[in-house]
Amino acid sequence: MARAARIVAGLIVVALLTTTFNSIGSVNLTTAGFAYLITVLLIAARWGLVEAVTASVAAAFCLNYFFLNPLGTLHIDKAEDWVALIAFLVTSLVASQLSDVARRRNSQLEQRQSEMERLYAHSRSLELEKARTQDLASRAEAARQSEQFKSTLLDAVAHEFKTPLTSIKAATSAILTSPSLTAEQRHELLSIIDQETERLSRLIREAIHLARAESGKLHLSRNLFFVEELVRETLKQSASSQNGKRIETNYAMSMPAVNVDAELFILALKQLVDNAAKYSPEDSPIRIAVEASADSVWIRVHNQGPGLSERERTLVFERFYRSPSTSEKVPGTGIGLSIAQDIVKAHGGYLDVESGPGMGTEFSIRLPLAKGDQP
Repeated sequence: MARAARIVAGLIVVALLTTTFNSIGSVNLTTAGFAYLITVLLIAARWGLVEAVTASVAAAFCLNYFFLNPLGTLHIDKAEDWVALIAFLVTSLVASQLSDVARRRNSQLEQRQSEMERLYAHSRSLELEKARTQDLASRAEAARQSEQFKSTLLDAVAHEFKTPLTSIKAATSAILTSPSLTAEQRHELLSIIDQETERLSRLIREAIHLARAESGKLHLSRNLFFVEELVRETLKQSASSQNGKRIETNYAMSMPAVNVDAELFILALKQLVDNAAKYSPEDSPIRIAVEASADSVWIRVHNQGPGLSERERTLVFERFYRSPSTSEKVPGTGIGLSIAQDIVKAHGGYLDVESGPGMGTEFSIRLPLAKGDQP
């Protein structure tokens, strides 16, 4: 209906122009031809090719009938008049096509600019949220072991939740409002949603277990599990945070089963793997080794990061502690290792760290084997 209305409007414009020329009476063929041509170009630029072609055919008819001898007929006597009429029609059609192409390209450029502005606004929001999260984490560290501890904890955790939610909202909005997104752009936005959803789930689990550990209500639901099975599940859950790092595992022969709360123990292991992934260089692997003695099982997670100083080793398990040398570069709140230590202690074991410049960092979990902790 809209196109039909535009076609009729174009014909009306041609008719009005013809009526005006006839009322003046002194308009020659050249003047009328240029006037019709300009009108057709304006219609093509404003509405489109179909409307312009219709107007150009109508203009050619009017030019023949009212301005070519013999006037008032569609008959043409002179060959040069045929040439003039055909040249006008071809020129108007070609110019209409070119004008329509330019109009569509301009529309595409405007649409692409709008999409780029949305993506830029999305990336800016992510950067701002990251900066605000880092600022909150720094304030939490300064308030550590003070009367503001619990309020700072709540503030940091609440804002950690807001960051992935903001990213998810921005990505879904971009998908819903930009139907012309390329497959690559859509895949990138869906990847952001997947990663931030997993991050949100992890934050919720960490917050719940931290609250339980803080209140002394970290109750265990134990069963026998093989350590290899627990490590495999840990690596599966932490796949999105490994950043493509290579994982090397080494298990001793004849490993006994351990009596643990699987959900909590996997969470503790995941903190160590995630920590190793954050600080490992791009080209170095994360090594996980499992050993057993007569009364214990040892699980070691090693990375080739920059290593910790002696002072940092004494502080690394404290809540909200972030190394000054990496806190600006590596995201986090400083509660992951504290959660891991609380969980390991609840199982009757202990978590230790060995580190130094040039040797990387290795976290070791020792779990005692009670009688009956055999498959």
